[in-house]
Formats: sequence, structure tokens, C-alpha cells
Amino acid sequence: MSEQDYSIAVQKGIVLNNKKIAENTFHLKIQSEDFKKMEYIAGFTLDIYLGNPFEQPEIEDRKYSFWDYDPIYNNADIAICTFSKGKGANWIKTIKPGDAIYFKQPKGKLLADNNAENYLLIGDTTSLSHLYEINRNLSISKNIFSFIYVNQSQDIFPDIDLSYPLNFHVINPVSAEIILKKIIEELPDNLDNTIAYIFGEPETCITIHNYLKKDRNFPIQNLRTKPFWKTNK
Repeated sequence: MSEQDYSIAVQKGIVLNNKKIAENTFHLKIQSEDFKKMEYIAGFTLDIYLGNPFEQPEIEDRKYSFWDYDPIYNNADIAICTFSKGKGANWIKTIKPGDAIYFKQPKGKLLADNNAENYLLIGDTTSLSHLYEINRNLSISKNIFSFIYVNQSQDIFPDIDLSYPLNFHVINPVSAEIILKKIIEELPDNLDNTIAYIFGEPETCITIHNYLKKDRNFPIQNLRTKPFWKTNK
């Protein structure tokens, strides 16, 4: 990529607010004129540089989900968790209003899809904002089963409108087998025409994904599975 192309590819915003909203989560609010270039779909993500890429060409970036987007004011809300204790977790603690934020063109694969009748929204705190956004953008006629697992109640935070539309379960220590057992106890019998969003802790994602695929004959195209974090990232 040429220097000119690189300058075009890197987009910029300004931090409007950054505050801690749960034991391990910060709420980052960004305004950017560059957001006008995107055709936003709920489920988009943003690769944010952990510094100024023009001054530090080798600076790393981290992928975060849009929690909410306001196309009138071009404001984006992002929830950033610090469980990993890595560079991204340390970076968000230093951000303050007025700071410049640099990022890549927003895009996404795990988008809100209204083509099914039933939905499973399963995840942990790291994926909670993404699941909130998916939930708000599904038709009110859809049947939604939700299961959010946390290891302490202090990690729970409400949706952007301060509501709690998803079902939380405190499970400590977090165990893929225990979480799967509890999900099986609560899952609806009929999973026909269902899309499952399975996000969060890697081992738990794989365990639930394999159960739905092998034991409940879930069509692979209806399984939207994605681990949301890695230790030290």
C-alpha cells in the first residue's frame, strides 16, 4: 500500500467520553466524520489502533464491536473489556475526552440477520455489547433465547438504554462444561429455523458450537461462532 493509500485507509475520530461502567469494562464514545463513508449494519466491528499509526507505523490494533451507532451525529459507542490484561486493556485506561482515535474502515461478518424465526444469543461480558446490538436490531416478532455467563455480578452492565434485555448467569469459576449443562437445561425443545450467535470465551464457544452441531443437528450456516478475546491481547 502506498503512503497515500495508507493515509486514506486510516480513519480518525475524536473521543467524546470514556468511562468505566463495570468491574472490567469501559464505555468509549467516538465521533468521526469518516463514519459517513460506511453503510452501517448492526454487528459491524472497528479495528482501532492503540496509538497514532502515522507516528508509530508498527503500532498494533484491536478489533472492537459497535455497541451502538448514531448516523445523525456520527457517534459510535464501544464497550471495551480489560479481562485480557494485554495492550488493548492498558490502552483504554489512558484514553480521555478530546483524544484522537485512529482506526480502519468499519466492517463486519457477525451481523444482525433477520432471516430466521428463532435466535440463540450466547456469550460472556466481552461479547455483551455485540449481543445487545444484535438483539436491538432483530425484529420484535422473533423468539430470542439468551444466556450471558459472567463469573461475578460486578461484570454485568446494562444496554445502551440502561435496560437489561438478556438473561445473566453468574458462574464461578467459568467452566465450559458447566455452562453447557445449564444451557441444555434451558434451551427450547424446538430449534428449527434458528440462528445461534455464540461469542465469548474460546473453550466455551467451541463446546457449545460442537453440541449444537453434533447433538442438535444445527445447520453449520446458522452457527455464528466467534471467540472474542485472548489472554494478553
